Amino acid sequence: MALGFRSHSLTVDLPVVALTLAAIAHWIRGAPADALIFLAVTLVLLITERPREETGELAEPFRVPGFAVVAAGLLVLAFGRDSVPVAIAISAIGLVALFAEWRDPSLPVDRPVPRRAWLWSAVALSWCGWELLSFVYEQAAGGLSLTHPTMSDLVDPLLTSRIVQALAITGWLAAGLAMLRAAATARRS
Repeated sequence: MALGFRSHSLTVDLPVVALTLAAIAHWIRGAPADALIFLAVTLVLLITERPREETGELAEPFRVPGFAVVAAGLLVLAFGRDSVPVAIAISAIGLVALFAEWRDPSLPVDRPVPRRAWLWSAVALSWCGWELLSFVYEQAAGGLSLTHPTMSDLVDPLLTSRIVQALAITGWLAAGLAMLRAAATARRS
């Protein structure tokens, strides 16, 4: 197979590459705590996604309540995106989502990787590569680069309003939960 990836482990291999690159980028930018978090997530992913034996019937998927997403948006409206209540709410949603994912097994080994997975993987890795190159370019240039900005440089000016922040965080969390639900559905079909 191309790039030496086994088709059944593609869903683990590509995130491991992306998370490792993100850890390196955070280390370069002088944020070792962020780098260690990304490395810890990488290690957890490698440990939890190793092949397991089938245990028979899958339990009903655990669902993160949708109202939690709306509540996070309301907290952003009330306190702002960089506040402690918002950080706690997003962390709690993340931990519940992590629990929901870990209790289900990975996709079966003999299941073929859909063609659209290759497309989305290519788009995601291209975006990560662009962001990494932009970040390295900015570091070499000594700060903000108008010729090759990072995604956060482009998005931050749009997020000055609390209403836009609330809509962005609600959409971001809703999209993440939708992906988790789609993965749970794929495991059961």
